[in-house]
Order: sequence, then C-alpha cells, then structure tokens
Amino acid sequence: MNLAVWVTIAASAVGAATPLIFASLGELVVERAGVLNLGVEGMMLIGAMSGFAVGVSTGSLWLGYLAAALGGSLIALLFGVLTLSLQTNQVATGLALTLFGVGLSAFAGRAFVGLPIRPLQPLHIPGLSELPIIGPLLFHYDALVYLSLLLCALLAWALKHTRVGLRLRAVGESPAMAHALGEPVTRIRYFAVLFGGR
Repeated sequence: MNLAVWVTIAASAVGAATPLIFASLGELVVERAGVLNLGVEGMMLIGAMSGFAVGVSTGSLWLGYLAAALGGSLIALLFGVLTLSLQTNQVATGLALTLFGVGLSAFAGRAFVGLPIRPLQPLHIPGLSELPIIGPLLFHYDALVYLSLLLCALLAWALKHTRVGLRLRAVGESPAMAHALGEPVTRIRYFAVLFGGR
C-alpha cells in the first residue's frame, strides 16, 4: 500500500475514535469519583439514537448533539439513582443498563434505520489543510475531533490543578475521609455520573 492509503486509514481512525474519546473522558470522571459505571455503552447507544432521531427530524446537527447529551444524561441519572441512592450493585446495574440501552436503541431507532443525515464538515485551516501528509493527518477534521482533544487537555489539567478536581479525587479515593471533612460525597458522585453520561 502506498503512503496516501495509510494517511487515509489513519485519518479515518481518528474520526472513528472521537466518540470513544468523549465516552472515555466521561468514564474517567466517574471512575475518579469512585463509581464503576459499566453502562457506558448503553448510555452511548441511547444518546446516539436520540441525537440521530432529533438531528434527522429537525435538520439541525447541534440540536441532535444536545439531544444525545440529554439522552445519555437521563440514563446516567437512572444509573445514579439505582447505584447511589438505592445502593444496588454497580457492576450488575451497569451491565443491565448496557443491555437496556442496546434493546431500547434498537427498538426506538427502527424508524430511523437507513435515513441519511448531513455530517459536520471538516474545518478548513488555510495553509495547513493543504500540506502534504500532515494536512490530512492533522488539519482535516470536524470541530468535534478538535473539541475532544481540547477536552482531554482541559480535563487532565482540571483534575490535577483545581479545587473541583481535588474534591472529586478525594471522594473517589477515600469517601469516608471526604465525608468526615464535610464533602457531600453522594452529591459529588451524582454530578460525576451525570457528566459521564453526556
């Protein structure tokens, strides 16, 4: 295979990995709060189905992204109520929500199978997008790819250098000690789970 094929494959892999980056960042926050959420895949499927349905119905990709975040957050809230308030087993609940998400998205999304949607267009960066090899590898993606990379850096900085990150890590590493210091452990974990569902 020639170099152009490898560049195309690498660029496609970056685009395909973007949803996984968002899901991984959400799960990172949840894990740092001391909650094991194995229902991420179900949340992603329900969010994707909700976003696609709204995007196709309204013609607005941004409304679709908002609906996807809302759909994932609602399932994350259900996970939070079950595991944090009702104290169900986190592993079993997460796996059950994954199966629930697979079934619900397949059932509710039947009407939208095969429908086309207009994708986000790649950002054109003058002078950089036309560079050979480097242009298609680094400067030929849509805004969400760059947003995911920016969010990686911001989240790494926030977890390590901010008070919010310190409180989140304290709750995850020693909830009893954090509670003794006056931290609202359950509330912080709820916020983390809701963030992870978006």
